[in-house]
Amino acid sequence: MALPVVRPDWLTQEVMHGPLQNEQHVFLSTKPASRADGRNALAALLVSAVIFLAAAPFAGTLLVQVPAFAPTYMSVLVICELLTSVLLYGQFRFLRSRALLVLAGGYLFTACITVAQALVFPGLFSPSGLLDAGTQSAAWLFVFGHGGFPAAVIAYARLEDHGLVAIASGGRPRAYTRFAIPYSIAAILAIVCALTLLVTAGQEFLPVIIQGNRIAVIGRIVRSSAWVLTALALYLLWRRWPRTVIDLWLMVVMCVWLMDITLAGLLNTGRFDLGWYAARVYDVLAASTLLIVLLIENGKHYARLAQLSAELRAANVALEQLSMHDGLTGLANRRCFDKYIASQIAVARRYERPLALVMCDVDAFKAYNDHYGHQAGDECLKQVAAALRSRCRRPADMAARYGGEEFVLVLPDTDLGGAAQIAEAARDAIWQLRIVHAHSPAAPYLSISGGVAVLLRNVDMTAQQLIADADRSLYQAKQLGRNRMVCAQAEPAYQHA
Repeated sequence: MALPVVRPDWLTQEVMHGPLQNEQHVFLSTKPASRADGRNALAALLVSAVIFLAAAPFAGTLLVQVPAFAPTYMSVLVICELLTSVLLYGQFRFLRSRALLVLAGGYLFTACITVAQALVFPGLFSPSGLLDAGTQSAAWLFVFGHGGFPAAVIAYARLEDHGLVAIASGGRPRAYTRFAIPYSIAAILAIVCALTLLVTAGQEFLPVIIQGNRIAVIGRIVRSSAWVLTALALYLLWRRWPRTVIDLWLMVVMCVWLMDITLAGLLNTGRFDLGWYAARVYDVLAASTLLIVLLIENGKHYARLAQLSAELRAANVALEQLSMHDGLTGLANRRCFDKYIASQIAVARRYERPLALVMCDVDAFKAYNDHYGHQAGDECLKQVAAALRSRCRRPADMAARYGGEEFVLVLPDTDLGGAAQIAEAARDAIWQLRIVHAHSPAAPYLSISGGVAVLLRNVDMTAQQLIADADRSLYQAKQLGRNRMVCAQAEPAYQHA
């Protein structure tokens, strides 16, 4: 069995320069924003801006009330924000960054506040909304939602353990993440419940910000505060450095929110006009922007993991090959030989087949090394190995380097006579190389001596005993003058079933 030579150079390069080198940048929150990321974000922002500029002059134009629009957009909004929150919580579990925890909570807050808004929205589940809602309940929840999320982004931007800092410092203790997520979710649900209670049971304490379907003056002032918070969040994100991919896309989200609030709180006149409908579309865009980027990045990471898994499997195969090869000659090494001879003895015993072993040794190799140098000696061993490999004609035959200048041939399903012929052919192949060896006591050219042994049928013979028999025959060949093959005493021929 001739094994191919495997060089480890490529394996070292893959480990040093492959995907494992960049494991610290596998998350958007830790990956530095590249120029390509900047171009993509700018393109998305420009498209949103063009739509905004086209819609702004007609924001107050009253349109037909579409009953299915509100529940549809709210459902999409909740799904997008919940998915984004889950993905961000997942990154927090690994990085243990308070900034990510706050941002994930911000998305969860907007999802929950949208659910509450759907429950109290007039005409959605009941003419005046559920939970004893009043005419101001849904409008105030809209304000709270559009003010709460920018506040979360501001907190995210102000916290220091973000992005590259989080991965460099290792984040907070791992036990912290076990309690932080459930506490965060519980706190957000409590805040949303409190705000919902305020806009329903305590609605008389709140100013009137919408009259019928039209926005009151105080409503525009209140919504302007959400616009200011969003602008502040955008400014803080812009100042943040080093800027990660998630920072870049959050800036896009904040820009879309500014357009959203401008259309639905500053330029339009009330519900169901063009500005109101367009603002709801911007709500969905803002909620889905980061989600889309996260999902695309997750897909890329999955592809990288699949590629890395394939590379690791190939590396394992290569390492296994390396562990079974002699680095100089490319033949099977001693470890591989020991495993192979043991398995072949088991097969020979099970199926009552012959098994032969040829052990050979380069004659006067020390003298060759001393006279011609070690580099010439290495080249000599390579040529000997190639010649011995050429004698292994069947797939099951194996040539191996036993150690130093010693080699072995494992010949399954071969009796003593057949093994002797192969051994003599191997000796002749070495002789035909005509490698000059002026200091050999056996011949003017490089030669080998060998011993042939077979597995005895009627004896519980181990691999060590078979090797010992071949070694004794090799010793006899040396004693008889070298450059020859000596066979152990033959046993009766095998009877094939």
